[in-house]
Amino acid sequence: MGDDTDVIFIDSSVLISCGRRESTRFQALAREARQRDTRFRIPPAVYAEVTDEPAVDAYTTPASPVDAAVQEGWMMVTEDPSYEHSEVSAVMDQTRSFIANASNRSEDLVETTDTQIVGLALESLLADAADSVTVVTNDIPLGEAAASLIPQYGFDDQQVMWRTGGEFVAELGEDFVSEFE
Repeated sequence: MGDDTDVIFIDSSVLISCGRRESTRFQALAREARQRDTRFRIPPAVYAEVTDEPAVDAYTTPASPVDAAVQEGWMMVTEDPSYEHSEVSAVMDQTRSFIANASNRSEDLVETTDTQIVGLALESLLADAADSVTVVTNDIPLGEAAASLIPQYGFDDQQVMWRTGGEFVAELGEDFVSEFE
C-alpha cells in the first residue's frame, strides 16, 4: 500500500474554475491538500489542458497556477495509464460511451482527460496503490461514470467517490461552495 489511502484526482473543470493562483478557490484547494496531507493528482491530459491550450490561456496567467501547485508539492502530474491491467483500457472505453450517452454527443467528442481520470482511478485500485479514489470534477457525466463504472470491477461504492469542486471543500463554508461552482 502506498502512502495515501485515498487517491484524489482533480479534473480540469475544477482547476479552470479556480482561476488564478491568488484566488480564494485555488488557495482553498491548496489548504485542502495540506489538511489531508496528500498530493492531488492530475493526468497528463489535464495538465496539458490547463497549461498549454490557447482557449485555457485566456483564463490563466502566464505563470500557471498548476505549475506552482506542482512546485509547491500539493499537486502532481501522473503518468499516462499503464494498461498493465486490461480492465483499465476497458473502463476508459466504457467511460467514453457513458459520457457520450449522458451528454448526447458523439464518442469522438469525449475528452481524453475524462477517460484518463477514470482509467487512472481504476488502475490505482487494481494496483493496490489506494484503498479508495475520489474524482473531483464539475463535469457531472464524468463523475457519474467514475462512480458507476469502477465498482463493476470488484470495488464497492465506498471505495469510489466523486465530488464537485464545491462539495469537496464544503467545510470552508456555504459562501465558498456557491462561489466555487
